Amino acid sequence: MTRRQVVLALLTLQLIGTILLVIGQAIRDINSIIFPLGIATTFIIAGLLWAYWRGWEQASIVDIIIVTIAVGIGTPDWLVRPHQGLIVLVPMALAQILGGPRWILISTVGLLAILTVRAGPEAGYITAYTGDLRTITIFGFIVLSMALSRIIADNAIRHATEQTQRAEEARARADAQAKILEEQTQALQEQNRRQQQLLDLVTQLETPAIALTEGVLLAPVVGPIDDRRAETFVRRLLETASAQHIHLVVIDIAGASNVDKRATALLGRAVQALRLIGCQVAISGISAELARTLVASGVSFDGVPTVRTPREAIEAYQAPYRADI
Repeated sequence: MTRRQVVLALLTLQLIGTILLVIGQAIRDINSIIFPLGIATTFIIAGLLWAYWRGWEQASIVDIIIVTIAVGIGTPDWLVRPHQGLIVLVPMALAQILGGPRWILISTVGLLAILTVRAGPEAGYITAYTGDLRTITIFGFIVLSMALSRIIADNAIRHATEQTQRAEEARARADAQAKILEEQTQALQEQNRRQQQLLDLVTQLETPAIALTEGVLLAPVVGPIDDRRAETFVRRLLETASAQHIHLVVIDIAGASNVDKRATALLGRAVQALRLIGCQVAISGISAELARTLVASGVSFDGVPTVRTPREAIEAYQAPYRADI
C-alpha cells in the first residue's frame, strides 16, 4: 500500500471508531463530557478525511493534534489518577504512522501536559503516568521505542528511495550510452557502406571493360599488376564477357607499369579463363621499349596474338566477315 492509502484507511478507521465510541457513550452516559467531545471529534475527523482525500497533506498532522487533545480531555478521571490506561498511547501510535519521530514526542508532551492540568493542584499536578519512576521509565521506553522504530523505517525508506533513484539514473545513463552507441554504430555502418561504394568504384576504375563494337571488349590495364588486381580483373572480364556475349577481348597493356614474368603469368591466367568461355583474346599496347624489356627478360606471350593497337585487333577480327561479304 502507498502512504496515501494507509492514511486514508487510518482516517476511515478513526471515523468508524469515534462513531462507535459516541454510540457507546450515549448508551452508557449521555451527560458525560465524552459524548459531545466524541461528536465533535467525529465531525473533525470526517472533515480531515475529506480534506486529505481532496489532496490536503497537512490533514494527517492536524489529525495527530486533534486526537492528542481528544484523548487528553476525554480520558476518564480514574485513568488520569490513580489508575493507568493504554488509551494514552493512542496519540503516539497515530503519530508514529502519520507523522514521525518529532510528532511522537510532541504528542507525548502535549498529552502529558493536558493530563497534568487535569490532575490539578489538589494532586500536586501528579498523574498516574508521572508519579512513579518505574511508570515514567516504562512510558518513556515505549514512546522512545516508537520514535526509534519510525526513525529506522524512515531511514530504510530513504535508503531504498536513494537506491531506486541511483538505479534509475544508472539505467538512464545506460540508455543514453546505448543510444549513443547505436547512433555511432549506424554512423559507422553508413561510413562502411560509403567506403565500400568507393572501393567498388575504385575497382571498376582499376579494371574497366569497354565495349568497342558488337562482340568486342577492350580491357585496358593501368598501373601495377598484382594478385588482387589480377583476380578482380579476371572476374570482371569473365562476368562482362559472359553477360554481353563477347567474342573478342582486347587486353591493352600500354598503361601497365610492371610487365614482368609474374605480371605476364597473371595475364596468362586471364587469357586462359577467357578462352574457356569461348572468347578470342588479343594483347595490344606493347611499345618498342616494352618489347625490348620483355625480350631482355625472356618474357613472352606465347600463343596469344599481339597487336599494336586495339583497332588492329578489331580489324583482324572483322576481316573474315568482310571477305565473306
